[in-house]
Amino acid sequence: MAIYYLDVDDEITSAAARIRDSGDSRIALVLSVGSRVATSRINFRLLAGEAKHRNKHLAIIAADPTVQSVARSAELPVFASVGDYEKAEAALAGAAHGASAGAVAVALDELSLTVGPGTPPARGGVRGTSRVPAAAYADGPAVKRSRVPWPAVAGLTFLALVLIVASGFFFYPSATIILTLHGEPVGPVTVSVKVDPSVTATNYQAGTVPGSKKAFPVQVSDTFQATGQKVVENTAAGTVTFTSKNTGSTVSVAAGTQVSTADGVVFVTTRAVAIPAADFDTHVAGKVDAPIKASKPGLTGNVDANTIVRLVPALKLVSVTNALPTTGGTHDVTPEVQQSDIDAAGISLWGRLQSSFKSAWQAPGATPSGSVLFAESAQLGLATCSPDPQGLVGQAEASFQLDCQASGSVTTVDSASIQDLVKRRVGTSVKPGYSLVDTSIATKMAAGSIAGSAFELPVTAQALQVPVVDIAKIKAAIQGKSVDEARTYLAQFGTVDISMSPGWSSSMPSFDFRIDIQVVDSTSTAGGSPAATVTGAAATKRTTEPGAQVPTPAVGSPAPASSSPPSPASATPASPAPSDTPLPVNSPSGPPSASPAL
Repeated sequence: MAIYYLDVDDEITSAAARIRDSGDSRIALVLSVGSRVATSRINFRLLAGEAKHRNKHLAIIAADPTVQSVARSAELPVFASVGDYEKAEAALAGAAHGASAGAVAVALDELSLTVGPGTPPARGGVRGTSRVPAAAYADGPAVKRSRVPWPAVAGLTFLALVLIVASGFFFYPSATIILTLHGEPVGPVTVSVKVDPSVTATNYQAGTVPGSKKAFPVQVSDTFQATGQKVVENTAAGTVTFTSKNTGSTVSVAAGTQVSTADGVVFVTTRAVAIPAADFDTHVAGKVDAPIKASKPGLTGNVDANTIVRLVPALKLVSVTNALPTTGGTHDVTPEVQQSDIDAAGISLWGRLQSSFKSAWQAPGATPSGSVLFAESAQLGLATCSPDPQGLVGQAEASFQLDCQASGSVTTVDSASIQDLVKRRVGTSVKPGYSLVDTSIATKMAAGSIAGSAFELPVTAQALQVPVVDIAKIKAAIQGKSVDEARTYLAQFGTVDISMSPGWSSSMPSFDFRIDIQVVDSTSTAGGSPAATVTGAAATKRTTEPGAQVPTPAVGSPAPASSSPPSPASATPASPAPSDTPLPVNSPSGPPSASPAL
């Protein structure tokens, strides 16, 4: 005899391995409450087949009446405690020497398949155990019982057989029913969800859920070359000598009189002068010096000596020349920051701020776990630059540096809030007498839009609804009926699988506690959704943890429709603003400005 204790998480393969590897021919498996092995009658049938294949006797020890019922449906001996099993095994060992006692033990082994929890035991049995051979209460070794007269032994055997027949009458047959409810579609239902950071609680009637604005500060810096030029020029100056051959009179030369070189460099006199008349007798010409300056500033006014030889025609019999070169003409060019340089820098920096902002809210971990972030709500605020860009215009600098920073925000929301709102809206479309299968809800999110400080998001949802069944009413309706009648009645709720024990029985048990009904919905068989709503204290249902969630997109773009929650993170978000937009800037010396240029 070997007793093996199974953990709650042990699978059927672990239990089968215990049977296969055991060196004992009589084995008991102890199942704790919630054991995975105990969730299906098929598991017990597999274990029974494994034991039979290896010529071993298998018993189940479980305190849970539901587990005992499922194990009995697989025709396995069942005991409520380890102590009951050990007493029964000890009694079998003691009765092994007597044929009649062995027959009684075998008969009571068969009876253990039918006795339910809490049933009054047969005479000589122990309350609380489902299988106790009669030999469990025999006193002394088998050799002493051989002294009992044969008629007494025969009488005990007959009494045991009567008890077996009577128990079979009351407890056979037993039925296990798996009722798979058929789901009916609900929807599609369109829900306009408004995510509003200014509210603190969900308004189910208005379709508003609380959201938040998550800030993402960004900063960029760069140096730019000035393309403007600042030109500084000075005017050349000098002296010319006017010579007159006019012997008749003095010749006046007004200030501003033009003289020039042969190649056209023009000068003007800066003071009026008078040329003395020439001496007729001595033939000495009249001469006078006059100051001049170039008519245009720059280097062209610097001319060599004796190159200024032309003058206006009005001066008759007069010539002009410069004995010395003219000097002082200059042309100096220095770089200067101009408006176009500031505009180009603004476009570059604004594009980089946008790129940094986008990278920030798209970065892994930027969105809190369980939250949804909407790309369409991404907004980058005005930039603040240092130094003030407008103060740089006109400065004689070859290059300039700008450090700019801005803060953007993106609307986020707890996905559970959207899930709850959508679930409630879909629930209003469920028919009377039906319940919503929570995790059958499939959503499709359309592109959202900014509405003031809030964000509006259209969500289309579909789900399944299943009938609400009352186990107590179902048992009352089918007990004592034929299997075919029971199947016809149950077909109104869904697909029916009825297993009878013994298999040849054609009628449902007359006692409701001999009927085990397990209710599942059609979605749980396909995708692990929770079971349908079941009422009644005796109800049993198979459930799995809800797995569906409102989508948690990294970028908040529309997701394709699917039976599972959409994943909007696969879509590419639009940029918050064109990259060639001039930099909106907050001036450090004044209020924010939406000027299109720096």
